[in-house]
Amino acid sequence: MSLDFVVLNPDGHIDRCVSVGPSAHHEIVSIANQNAFELILKFEDFYEDATLPIESLPFLTKQVEALGRTEGMSEESKDFLKRFADLIRYAVERSRPIEAIAD
Repeated sequence: MSLDFVVLNPDGHIDRCVSVGPSAHHEIVSIANQNAFELILKFEDFYEDATLPIESLPFLTKQVEALGRTEGMSEESKDFLKRFADLIRYAVERSRPIEAIAD
């Protein structure tokens, strides 16, 4: 089971996807909660879909970068955050939102 973060193409099909498992998701959300990273917390529910509009992505990028600098974070979470940052850049380049799709 995973939570999939996607950028959809103009036809509504998945263009790019990055997945996070439950343990990394829990770790990331816990740290985001401690630091009041409100955009990361939009994805707090592992079992619920969510959307972040294109205009919020620059702020999401800053929160993801800050999370990535957290000491003691697992390699699984760090790896996800790197891939998620790449997905955010891809979404910004194409002026597309990021969707979270619960598996």
